[in-house]
Amino acid sequence: MERIFIFIVITLFVYTIIPTMMIRLFGIAVYKKGTTAHSIALTFDDGPDPEYTSRLLDLLKQHNVKATFFVLGLKAKQYPELIKQMHHEGHLVGVHNYVHGANAFMTPKRVRLQVNNTVDVIDRIIGERPIYYRPPGGIINIFDFLLLKNFRKVIPHYL
Repeated sequence: MERIFIFIVITLFVYTIIPTMMIRLFGIAVYKKGTTAHSIALTFDDGPDPEYTSRLLDLLKQHNVKATFFVLGLKAKQYPELIKQMHHEGHLVGVHNYVHGANAFMTPKRVRLQVNNTVDVIDRIIGERPIYYRPPGGIINIFDFLLLKNFRKVIPHYL
């Protein structure tokens, strides 16, 4: 029983904890951009939400501020008008999986399906394939480095 426990812990470390630490602590394979040390980027995850996203878009427009929205494919499919509005108003639309599940608990095939389905939904709505990706919770697995090499991975730094 102890050997099984040790095997599970080692597997978990190799599969998700070490890769997540590599991107969080050292920024390996993470997209970084900023013109000055004091640059910030506004990003929003988990939408679009029919109640809040419209209000947020109005507020951003009022102050002439651009943001990046990391959307869930299922919600994008449900609320395509909000995705169109984001794009039309000059915001970036990125991928945040099809549903909000941590990559650590998915097989590589499942992660690839989540991302590809979301890319297809966004492409059908705005006619552009997104290149930015933020994994839910900022947690990845070891295979994400290979599976998601065509995306710019954006990991949040919380204030």
